[in-house]
Amino acid sequence: MGNSPVPLSIEQIRKELPTTWEVATADVVPKIVRLYNLPRYLDGIKIIAALADIANDMDHHPEIFFSYSFVRVELCTHSLKGLSSFDLQFAISAENLLSNL
Repeated sequence: MGNSPVPLSIEQIRKELPTTWEVATADVVPKIVRLYNLPRYLDGIKIIAALADIANDMDHHPEIFFSYSFVRVELCTHSLKGLSSFDLQFAISAENLLSNL
């Protein structure tokens, strides 16, 4: 991306975050989270590959947890110890690319 992340409050994130994502505040650092429930194992591999492309293009990398029937994506901006424009843009990009799931 080349530019610096802009810090965003939880309220700012919630206003623009796709409805399939949620804000998780149980940890010290808030995160945005998306759970993809899947009928087949290989669907998860496809999702992870698509998310990896977005992460590579943005140079902003989520935590991805994978099991047979789901992929869980968690994002925060570690350098800010919070949420940023990068997290929101990643979620929007992922939703645009994977909205048919």
